Amino acid sequence: MSESTTVSEPLVVEEQETKPGYAGQNVPRKEDKRLVQGEGLFFDDVKRHNMGYVHFVRSPYAHAKIRSVDVSKALEHPGVYGTLTGDEVALLTDPFFQISSPPGAHLKDFCLAVGKARFVGEPVAAVVANTRETARDAAELVEVDYEPLPVISDAREALVDDAPVLHDDAGTNLTWEGVYEWGDLDAAFAEADRVIKISELHFDRFNSTPLECNGALVEFNRGTTQWTIITNNQFPGFAAIMMGPAMRVGLDKLRFVTQDIGGGFGNKITSHPQLVACCLLARKLNRPVQWTEWRTDFHLSMSHGNERWFQDTEVAVKEDGTLLGFRTTALDDAGAWLRYEPLGGVIWAQVTPGMYRWRHIRLDFKHVTTNKAPVSPNLGYSRMQHLWFTERVIDIVAHELGLDPVEVRKRNYIRAEDMPYETPNGCLYDSGDYAKMLDLALEERDPRPQVGEGGHP
Repeated sequence: MSESTTVSEPLVVEEQETKPGYAGQNVPRKEDKRLVQGEGLFFDDVKRHNMGYVHFVRSPYAHAKIRSVDVSKALEHPGVYGTLTGDEVALLTDPFFQISSPPGAHLKDFCLAVGKARFVGEPVAAVVANTRETARDAAELVEVDYEPLPVISDAREALVDDAPVLHDDAGTNLTWEGVYEWGDLDAAFAEADRVIKISELHFDRFNSTPLECNGALVEFNRGTTQWTIITNNQFPGFAAIMMGPAMRVGLDKLRFVTQDIGGGFGNKITSHPQLVACCLLARKLNRPVQWTEWRTDFHLSMSHGNERWFQDTEVAVKEDGTLLGFRTTALDDAGAWLRYEPLGGVIWAQVTPGMYRWRHIRLDFKHVTTNKAPVSPNLGYSRMQHLWFTERVIDIVAHELGLDPVEVRKRNYIRAEDMPYETPNGCLYDSGDYAKMLDLALEERDPRPQVGEGGHP
């Protein structure tokens, strides 16, 4: 049964007074009070009875065969509980699986160096002692016999025909290659008034620096055969997926506890090799172990930000600065191990157009291994490299055409009236006024030259 209702007068909604909200306001973080009062709880604050402290022995060579590792003198040092070597790791674990198709998928990556060291600072052994200082001292007593090998420190050199191959299992230093292409590039170049050619651009390797280094407290329960891992790892779900198969256990055997992490910036995602070593030591020694990374070790060997070469770039443009399309070859230096690669290439492809109306694009993306520390997410993973590339290209285009780079940007921004806007690779932008934001940034810029010491700008 239905009933119709006739409304004789329009519904009137009384206007209510708008209450102040959070938009445009400085809002303190909810965790600030306890942190500034010293009530934060980090993994290093957690202690256990009879706990041991872990220190890693690291390779002084960028590339070397490991002939032998002698831990006998370290074990004789007062206060030392035990050690772990690459030979033990090779027996107790399987290599981490690689997020890559072959040949990168064939890399055999363990938590400690097995057979060869492939970057300066790569862990080759671990020592556990009653204090951090004792563990560090005892680590210096571990004797490693190295046979130095040729080193590759430049991604471009890794592709030379006679370059030494870092990983025999892969058979090549080119571990992954992918091509991303959208639109009609041939038509774009045919329509162009000019083709701007850029032989090479280089984005340097870098490292984010959180105040708090990596680490963990690891306990092993012999009854449940389960590890409890109190850690500042940013992505325990990813760590578990990497660790479980390598340790030959189900994910239910890995219990992660994350409390206050501190600074992260992405490079606290890939600490799983060190966590595996700590798990093995906790089980071997039947005691809790704690690893707190030293700052020097962090800079030396913890995951760095991608170093990328952009080669043979060609940009199709109109004389008024309209950007029609581009093609480039990107060469990524992944370091000694892939670990979180080649996801960088995939993520880069997602953001390729940036805030510009590029519709015709071709990216030839290559990943190579070198004798450097592995890379990982760092401050907007893989996006900075590409966005930097885009802005450099626009500056070069403006210079070649004799145009104002600000005007070239505004001419090519996605316009506010075009929102929502779908990029050529299927991403949807729901809102934005990039030209207005650029104007606001320029208004805030201080035009006065900065004066340094001695009155010099």
